[in-house]
Amino acid sequence: MTSWQQAAAGDAALMGDFQTICSFGGRLSGTGKDEAAMEWALTRLREIGPDVRRVQVPYDGWRCLSSSLTLLGDKPVDLECVPLLRSASTSAEGLEGVVQDLGAGRPEDFEQAGDAVRGKIVLVRHEYPFSRGHVHRRRKYDMAVAQGAAAFLIANPLPEAGPLSGSSGRPRDGAGIPAAYIGHEAALALTAQPGSRVRLQIQGEEVRDSMACAGILDLPGGRDSRVVISAHMDGHDLGTSALDNATGVAVALAAARNLAGCLGPDTPGLRICFFTAEEWALAGSARYLADMAPSERQKLKININLDTVAGDDTLCALISDYPALAGVVDGATAQAGVPVSHWLPFMPNSDHANFAKHGIPALRLVAGFEKPESRVRHILSRGDVPGIILESEMRNALAVTCAMASLALGMSDRDLDALKAGSTCPGV
Repeated sequence: MTSWQQAAAGDAALMGDFQTICSFGGRLSGTGKDEAAMEWALTRLREIGPDVRRVQVPYDGWRCLSSSLTLLGDKPVDLECVPLLRSASTSAEGLEGVVQDLGAGRPEDFEQAGDAVRGKIVLVRHEYPFSRGHVHRRRKYDMAVAQGAAAFLIANPLPEAGPLSGSSGRPRDGAGIPAAYIGHEAALALTAQPGSRVRLQIQGEEVRDSMACAGILDLPGGRDSRVVISAHMDGHDLGTSALDNATGVAVALAAARNLAGCLGPDTPGLRICFFTAEEWALAGSARYLADMAPSERQKLKININLDTVAGDDTLCALISDYPALAGVVDGATAQAGVPVSHWLPFMPNSDHANFAKHGIPALRLVAGFEKPESRVRHILSRGDVPGIILESEMRNALAVTCAMASLALGMSDRDLDALKAGSTCPGV
């Protein structure tokens, strides 16, 4: 057993760190909870190495002032809704319209509906995000905007789980439509009779000069190149963002502790990056990388992004159209003794996507891929709380992370650069 394997297996702080991160609440960027959690994380990083920086990056801030959804009729019924981050506003009185149910809201559903979408309040369903055929919420929203919908509702398909939370991706001052999540039962009420009319009211405001923070620990090796482990600190306020992403932050902290002793004169350095504003269309890491000098970005040889790494006993590496990363994943599986599958097509669903777009081989480690029945199904919901996380899953994720990083630290810069071979990732 290697030194990091022994340390990872016995890391006493892993679950305590996880619980502490959850104690800050959902950590939605802009509420201050993400900032408080980051300050705590920076203190923890300084216990590992002295070169710790806090980087401020601007993002398009927004806050919801009020929202409501009412099913109209002889006896109006108020239904719970949660506006998508950066939703367009309605008038103060709200927007009334007929609900157009498009089922799952996949491209073929929008194509079949055609002009019938125009002027309607479109209703679609959220999909389990970690699957091969998943159509992301923002893509459904964009299709609704493109086809002239008046508003957009997206329903949680799981009974008794309430609405979810997520971003619309609408840019600051950009065109868009009012948009909100609703629960399964609310969707049933809206579709009980064809042609249901609703009143949707959303009032939001742009928050100018919003700043997200990134926490960076740089552990030098003997070479200028860097292996990067990243995780996002921010989340959503419906639960405590335990899955998404207290799991990833806690594992990244433990990996840094356990890998620090592996650095030497022949290895690259190790960089730990904690981002916020990830839930705002990956804005924090996007700006961090865009603002970096090209010569500095070239030193970043591989990104291991940890996001929702527990909630099921299976792990998958989303390798972002970098086929050579499959070898790293397979090598880590053998070394850690923990099976990890891999999925090649580019999935821009976490911060690894921004690294990949800059030509840096990047992967996302995620639990529960193709397992919609797993506890990962609670992501973005009130059910995303510490009690659904098992320590054994966290320790498996830590072992795999350390194994992947250890393999990368043992590679020459030439071999690390060869990980780009065969990539068709956008921007490469």
